[in-house]
Parts: sequence; C-alpha cells; structure tokens
Amino acid sequence: MSAIGNGKMEFDPAAMQAADVYKIVAGCIVPRPIGFISTVSLGGINNAAPFSFFNAISHIPPMVCVSISKNYKENRRKDTLVNILDTREFVANIVDEAIVEAQDFCSEKYPPEFDEIKGAGLTAAPSHAVAAPRIEESPVNFECRLFDAIALPQSPYTLVIGRVVRMHVRRDLMLPNGRIDAAKLCAVGRMTGNTYTRTNSIFSLSHDTFDTLPLNETG
Repeated sequence: MSAIGNGKMEFDPAAMQAADVYKIVAGCIVPRPIGFISTVSLGGINNAAPFSFFNAISHIPPMVCVSISKNYKENRRKDTLVNILDTREFVANIVDEAIVEAQDFCSEKYPPEFDEIKGAGLTAAPSHAVAAPRIEESPVNFECRLFDAIALPQSPYTLVIGRVVRMHVRRDLMLPNGRIDAAKLCAVGRMTGNTYTRTNSIFSLSHDTFDTLPLNETG
C-alpha cells in the first residue's frame, strides 16, 4: 500500500490478504445485482442461493453470468455449482424488497439435502424449458441452460454463463413500450457485508441505450 499525489491510496492485490482485497472490490463495485439462483439436484432436491457476482452479458442471444466461489468451510463446491454442472440448467430469479429477507435466509450454509426454497417459505414453481424450479415470489425469472462453466485461473471461483431460454416477468411490470417499470420492480442491490440498497430512486440523462438497438435482430 502506498499514497500517491492525488490523495488516493494505492494497493497491490497480489501482496494483500484475500479478505482485504474482497473488502475493497465488493465495497467499491456497487450496487451489484443479486442473482437468486435456483437449481435442482440429480436426486430431485431443490436449492436456492443468492450471488452478487452476477450480471447480464448479452441480449443476442440473452445470456447471464454468475461467479460462484467454493464452500470455504467445507472446502468443496457449493451445491448450486454442483447442481448446475450435473444438470446444465438453472434459473436466475430477481430479488425485490418483498423477498430480500428470504434470499438472506438462503445465503446461509445448509446441507445438500436441505430445500432452501421451502425452508425460506418460498414457492418452487415449475419452469417451462428447464427442470430447475422458478421462485414464484420473485418478480422476474430467467430460465437458463448452461453455456459454459469456467474455472477461473488461480481463483476459488467458477464463472457460470447461462443462455436464457425463457423469461417470466410479472404482468404489472411491463410498460406499453415493452420496457420494465423499474419503480414497480423494486429490485434490491447488494452493497457489501450485510448492507443492501433500493433501486427505486431513479434519474435520467440524455443518452438512452434503447435508441441504439437494432430493430431487426432477434435473440
């Protein structure tokens, strides 16, 4: 660590403890969307867990990614990753204020035979294109098939990329022009530690990404 002329502190992550690197990365790259990932095991046990290293990476075709670390306490793959690799399917559920407490419950460590969806008081709804269940109470569900799973070099994380094959959006969120009503979505973003942020305080600038989209391409 060193101080440089503009008053910022400089850090070399290679010379730091991993926990200290995490505090800076997770504390500065905010807010992060939460991927509430639901899966099913080969034995038919439902699983759900939230991940904040999650985002959309393409819309042609629609793809999302989630980075999943190992279970540090047991030094093994997390059940979510095991299920995704076994079945090659998962559902990414969006977290809103109504289910934020439930997703926090699911972030705890449970044995593989424990059904987090049921334990959190949520409803496992059947998906239409994959075997993994949707979380009914979530306002938006993206059914995904595994596109690739990449063990990141020198890292405990595996980057999972899924192709979205079905999208379920609560009817009242859809505006007449096809956009999503962000204020009604009430999505929750992850900050760091045990802190979160609401996303219903919105402002606009001149650039509108919708104006740059081609009209004749499909997903």
